[in-house]
Amino acid sequence: MDYRYLHAFVVLARELHFGKAALRLNITQPALSRQIRVLEDQLGMVLFTRDRRHVALTVEGTQLAAEARSAVSHYEKMLSRASSLRKGYKGQLILGYVGSSILDPALTRLITCFRETKPDVEIVIEEHNVDEQLTLLIDHQLDMGLLRSPVPHFANLDYVDIATRSLIAAVPHTHPQAGAGKIELETLSGDTFMIQKDPPGVGLGWSALHACEMARFVPPKIYFTRDVAVAIGMVSMGIGVTLVPETQRSVTLPNVCYCLLHDPEATTTLTLCWPKFRKSRELIQFVRSLTLG
Repeated sequence: MDYRYLHAFVVLARELHFGKAALRLNITQPALSRQIRVLEDQLGMVLFTRDRRHVALTVEGTQLAAEARSAVSHYEKMLSRASSLRKGYKGQLILGYVGSSILDPALTRLITCFRETKPDVEIVIEEHNVDEQLTLLIDHQLDMGLLRSPVPHFANLDYVDIATRSLIAAVPHTHPQAGAGKIELETLSGDTFMIQKDPPGVGLGWSALHACEMARFVPPKIYFTRDVAVAIGMVSMGIGVTLVPETQRSVTLPNVCYCLLHDPEATTTLTLCWPKFRKSRELIQFVRSLTLG
């Protein structure tokens, strides 16, 4: 079975939109349609129902989507490992991370310190949201995952908190609090909030809502965004305010001001997790370097 067809299936199953999926795959919509039809013919079943306005997975497509994701992941991991070997590395670690952690010095420190002691091990980093990382960790498609707590705890995963940062407010430059420097979160109680769309009770999204709750208010209107970058972009357009890790202050956009918060409960924690029973030499070395550091 052609890898391209499986990959097309996985991307379309995620996007449920032929235009968006074709754009991600860098092919035309007719080419994507042909690949899906060929795959359906090979499998002897319809994977998607589609009309002029909607695309949806069939019952069979839903059941096969997870298997297809796993197959594509295994194939891509094999290619990555082969590339690592060609470059002369003797081992490889795949680290997942949430997008908001990329600017945190903790992530840089984790990688650079390990590279200094184990230069023969390649560290590959991949951005995934919380749900994707946990699935990939449990399926042994990631060696480690860097998430924002709170995260669901599974018996077959180990966890360690890496860094706790204060949350700060990003507000439009026209906002009454824009020049205040440090504010009480409660002063934003009447504003529209952009909140990262994490699962209920999980990650940065929950931390921001919890901070508002501790400040004794619920935002009157919330836009849930894909990630922190989108939220800050919406602040730049004057749509509302958002709470972000203090490490995001280095992201400078026009018309955005950052305010420190007096609220001690407004924090976010980066947590590293890995499969408990995975015994690869590289993973053991990495975890040991955490305890020694």
